Amino acid sequence: MVPGLGQVAEIGEIAHAFSRMLSELRGSTERLEDLVFKLGTLNDMVEMAARIPKIEDLLSHVLERTMRAVSAGIASIMLLDHERQVLRMAVGRGLRDETEAEVEVRVGEGIAGRVVELGEPVLVADIATDPRFGRQGSPPYGGGSFICMPLRVGDRIVGAVNLAKKESTTGAAGGSPPAFTQTDLQFLNALMTYTAYAVDNARLFQEAQEATHRLQEVVEDQKLRLTLAQQQMVQAAKLSALGELVAGVAHELNNPLTVLIGVTEMLDEKVPESLREHVGLLKDAVEAARHVVRGLLTFGRKMPLERRRVDLGDLLDRVLALTSSELRITDIVIEKEVESGLPAVWADGNQLQQVLTNLIANAKQAMAEVDGQRRLRISMRRAGANRVRILIADTGPGIPPAIIASVFDPFMTTKPEGTGLGLSISYGIIREHGGQLSVESPPGRGATFAIELPIETPAADAARA
Repeated sequence: MVPGLGQVAEIGEIAHAFSRMLSELRGSTERLEDLVFKLGTLNDMVEMAARIPKIEDLLSHVLERTMRAVSAGIASIMLLDHERQVLRMAVGRGLRDETEAEVEVRVGEGIAGRVVELGEPVLVADIATDPRFGRQGSPPYGGGSFICMPLRVGDRIVGAVNLAKKESTTGAAGGSPPAFTQTDLQFLNALMTYTAYAVDNARLFQEAQEATHRLQEVVEDQKLRLTLAQQQMVQAAKLSALGELVAGVAHELNNPLTVLIGVTEMLDEKVPESLREHVGLLKDAVEAARHVVRGLLTFGRKMPLERRRVDLGDLLDRVLALTSSELRITDIVIEKEVESGLPAVWADGNQLQQVLTNLIANAKQAMAEVDGQRRLRISMRRAGANRVRILIADTGPGIPPAIIASVFDPFMTTKPEGTGLGLSISYGIIREHGGQLSVESPPGRGATFAIELPIETPAADAARA
């Protein structure tokens, strides 16, 4: 039976209705799939906030998932510097290189700056013709539709997200480029709420880590200072005990040496000429012994400090006036640096002069072994509010690591002549002033002696009262 015209028309209507229903079903399926994907993105965002504490990694993941969720080809996240009121580019995708270099936008300027200022999102139909972008013909985010969303934590805005170049999800060619929709805007509004909290938490975590690191550095510094203080206390106690011992021994030796000196002078007048050379050698030996005894007495005896205001720059000039000729003879270049306005110290100028003279003499003797350039650098400057630091650095061979820990011990010397008491005496003088004397000597890079002195001390106040 051949269908009539009426039946053909009815079949056509049914086919058309079925086609329309199929098209609507496909559209509903696509919208449902899109919704499922977006819900999955929201869920992923919550999980990422919990498991990615590093802010740079979190921002990269957030931007990539957001671009996929709304089919954006270009995007960026900018974070707000609240103190300077500027937005800084934190992460970008698809931008031109020159655009990525433009890392700052002032609040109130451009689309992102206005979004942050007003706290409201912006949906632009075509950024190529929108005057708010300011660069016609070559907009930084290409052309077409554009969305800028604020990143908000409660009432506080922490940044902005820019999305551009909406891409087709159907694969259709030709026609107008796809545009962002109000549905995209609503989804992004929900997504950015999670994102803002995640970014803020990551930033707080990063700040906490940095604070912990700074605290660890402070603790390590305090531990180092405590160790140094303990070493100095042990050194001071050791020097004090040795001082009492050697002072007693030196005193007992001093009397017979005085007698020997008198005898040698008498012999020098009475012996024949042929024996005078031997008497001269005896006199030299006795004088050398007396020099050692004097050093022992100086080391063992705590001389009272005669404090007064001492201008360190003037003191250094006096010391160099006494030592510069010997330094020049040995081809040592002197570099002096005294901080302008360096405050005076309340100290015994004669004893400080003894310390500086001794350290300069040690540097001169050390550099005598060097064939290359010989340089003595002396600097004086503030060390905080209440102390001054004096550095005396040479270009000698340095102090061997094996003995640097005992360099301030009495009788410790690497020189063929000398008593080995100079540094011990200097150490004691600086300690008596309430200061510190230390040394650093990297292998092959000379030695640097550091003196730290208080500008004022309780003894200074008492002396002036």
